[in-house]
Amino acid sequence: MDFLETLIEKKLDAFPIGAWVPYYNDQLSPEWLQKLRGCGINFVPTNSVDPKELELLRAAGLKCLASDERVIYANVKTIRDISHWLPEYIDREEVLGTFVWDEPSPLMMRICGAINAEIQRVAPHTFGFINLHPTYSDQNEQRDGLTYEEYLEYFVQTASPRLICFDHYPFLKGKITEDYFINLQAIRDCCNRHGLEFWSFLQTCSFCENVTPTPAQVRWHAYTNIAYGAKGLFYFTYATVTHDHSSVFGPAMVDAEGNPTERYYIAQSIDGYIQSIGKTLLHLRHRGVMFFNFAQKSTQEGFAGLRAVTGGAALVGCFEDDRSARYVFLVNLSQTDRAQYELCFESGRRQTVALEAGEGRLLRVEV
Repeated sequence: MDFLETLIEKKLDAFPIGAWVPYYNDQLSPEWLQKLRGCGINFVPTNSVDPKELELLRAAGLKCLASDERVIYANVKTIRDISHWLPEYIDREEVLGTFVWDEPSPLMMRICGAINAEIQRVAPHTFGFINLHPTYSDQNEQRDGLTYEEYLEYFVQTASPRLICFDHYPFLKGKITEDYFINLQAIRDCCNRHGLEFWSFLQTCSFCENVTPTPAQVRWHAYTNIAYGAKGLFYFTYATVTHDHSSVFGPAMVDAEGNPTERYYIAQSIDGYIQSIGKTLLHLRHRGVMFFNFAQKSTQEGFAGLRAVTGGAALVGCFEDDRSARYVFLVNLSQTDRAQYELCFESGRRQTVALEAGEGRLLRVEV
């Protein structure tokens, strides 16, 4: 077992499902956390490392990424002090890791790497969490002139990551981002090169040019990530964002009053299914993807003897376990229509699977 797999098994014993902006300070209460936990979310970033906040999370059965402003904004003069701050909270049972930075440019990655290295020196049983830009980030302004592949490589080489996490929000006004699957493949390739796994953010609300996703789109976003081998998901956002007026956020998984929206209930359904297969997913090795009836390049052919999928546009993630048993994760790529698929194998065997729009399902392949 690698570091991340061991940590997740010890701390969560479940597939990691998190939520950005889980609450504001005036919303934090046992009742709020009970509702959040009831959606299937099992870890959150904190607002602070106040013992009262951490204790509320522990009592609710939630793990957390501890947000310590002294660590996040550490610099060359204060990095040594991390060894004094971390013992205040790092060994608490609810602490999964420590938040380091969101979307650093390459120029910021060296300080991120120094913070991360110090965290992992002082507390080798944990990790520093850093989230990366998507492919549609500005190459000059946000990636300091690097291509996206160079940006990922630079991150791995300088920031000492124990996982890769990124956000790509594909649901725009009047269109879908054209580079969504390119982004997933770039992340997958980087993970394969360096023996890492990835987590991914999922869009649940409107902001800027991004529209409120439909239930089918939330499923599509979650399950396409799973098909590429994501080992953790992070909803963006749970609480409705009220502090950022420039981006004009719409209602998220709960509205400003804390009432569940449609996205709460669809996430609850997704989370329930993912946890039903979660321990299997966490131990599977990703072997590539196949597209059928969809204009996107496959990275695998004929996996487990699968030769064709008919009935609609489909994505198939290919996996193996430690005993070489083979699995496929089938996703309906339509964001509007239910599909009845037939999987055709070279042995002549056929299997029929019905999926709602955007839905995915894990299948063990009998050979």
